[in-house]
This record gives sequence, C-alpha cells and structure tokens, in this order.
Amino acid sequence: MAEELRAIAWESRADAYSENDWAEIAARLQKEAINLLANRVVDIVIGYARSWDGKRATPCFLTDPSQAIRLIFDENCTHNLAKFLVGPDGYLTAPYRLAKKRPRVALVAAPWVLRTVVGLIQEHQITREDVVLLGIVDGRPIGVEPDIRVGQVAPNVEQEAEVERRIQALEEMPVIERWQWWDEQFSKCIRCYACRQVCPFCYCEQCIADENQPQWIERSSTTVNNRVWHTIRAFHLVGRCIGCGECERVCPVNIPLNLLNTKMRRETQEAFGYVAGTRVDVPPALFSFRVDDPDEFVR
Repeated sequence: MAEELRAIAWESRADAYSENDWAEIAARLQKEAINLLANRVVDIVIGYARSWDGKRATPCFLTDPSQAIRLIFDENCTHNLAKFLVGPDGYLTAPYRLAKKRPRVALVAAPWVLRTVVGLIQEHQITREDVVLLGIVDGRPIGVEPDIRVGQVAPNVEQEAEVERRIQALEEMPVIERWQWWDEQFSKCIRCYACRQVCPFCYCEQCIADENQPQWIERSSTTVNNRVWHTIRAFHLVGRCIGCGECERVCPVNIPLNLLNTKMRRETQEAFGYVAGTRVDVPPALFSFRVDDPDEFVR
C-alpha cells in the first residue's frame, strides 16, 4: 500500500505545511480522499463530517470519491478516530473479518490520533502498513510520520495549562480532602462505560469490568465500586494514554477523568522519562524491565 501511495502524488502536496486555517485543511483532506478512493489505493477513508445540527462534528466513513466533499476539519473534530481501527468491531482487528478481507483504510489523523497509532503499533494491534495516515501535526514529537501531511495546527496550550492548574490545586489539598473530592466525583458515575467505549486503548474483547467468574469489579454504581473501576482503568492506561481527553468529553456526568490520566502521564514521564505516542521504536514504560529502574517505592 505504501508503494502505491508514494506513486500517486498531487502537485500541491508538500512535506510540511505552516499552520493552516480549517478550510485549507478540509480542502486538502477532500482532495487527498478523492485521490485515494478514485485510484483504489484504499477502500475506505475515516474522517470527520458535519453533524446533524450543522455545528458539531461526527465521524464519517467514505467509500466513494463523490463523498469526499463531506470531509471537514475544525475545532469540533476531537474524536479519536483510531478507535475504529481496533477492538472486536475494528476495521483492522475484527475477528469475523479474514485478514485478506480487511479493508485498506485511510485515516484522518490529528496529532492525538497519530500518537494513538504509535501506541497501537507498539502493542501489536496494527502495523504501520495497515493504514494510510492523512496527518495533521502540531509541531510536537510524534512517533510516526504521516503518509500525507495535510496541515498543521497549534497545540491548545491554554487548555493544557488549565489542566495543570487544576492538578496542582488538587495536590495542594490535604490527603483526606483530596480523597473526599475524588469520591464526590466518582459517586456521580452511572457506570455507562462511555469512557471505556470511546478509548482506543480499551480494545479487549472482554473487559475486566464485565467478567463475573471471577467478578473483579462489582457492577453496582456505588462510590466504592466506582472508585475501584476508575482506579483500575487509570492504571491500565499508565504509559499508554496519549491525552486525547475523549473519556472526559463523553462522560455524561462530567467526571474530570482527564485530570487523573494527565497526572498518571506526568508521573510516568518523571519516573521513566517516557511520553506515550512519541516513539514507536521503544516499548511502553510498563512493558519493559530495566535493572536501573528506581525502586525507592518498594517497601
């Protein structure tokens, strides 16, 4: 697939773009999607389209060049589209699809999607050759180079600073108050599992939360059970979460899950010097063993 892709080039294509406005990125996406579908380089393009209200964005799945006009990219395009590649229903991993029957996929890959693809490659869910990446970069390290760069956006530094400010405020609380604060948040959980369903790294065919022989996590929505569920999920994402924030966005009761996951990412970076999604040639932090790892926490 990669060789076919390199053989097909647009005159307007460039190795790098300056920061673009939304309309320019959308126009490039539409042009490249037409090219890929018309030349049968891929069978499907996964991207963003305008939602029912004309304002929001929703994932879309294009199989014909005439559909490419639907593609958009703007501040509402936050979905982590890598989710559709993996899991029991993923285009590239669904067990009911024979390997030779799997579609050739092109993916609109914003920065958080590119970093997710790195993690999925590291975990042997997909290979780099499985997907054509229509990349939108943000000037920060990514562990995989897009097949086609269609634009560049600026990182949302204000939002990142606000998350860090909230984490710092929590850390300054006495331990008992911080515990009570998180219990108050977890008590709101209705166990809908939207956070799990939207996460591209929750690709297990059967989640530990659904097992009942043995039953590791009680399913009733109590503060204690909810605390166990969210804590276990946070630990399962250590060294894997790339910070797309989709879990918090989809939460119907507004639990600040991004604070928890950002804190875990920071701890992983400080302890192991590892940042998820930035290098594909090294294993995730908790997937390897080093004799010089700090072990002061062992008691």
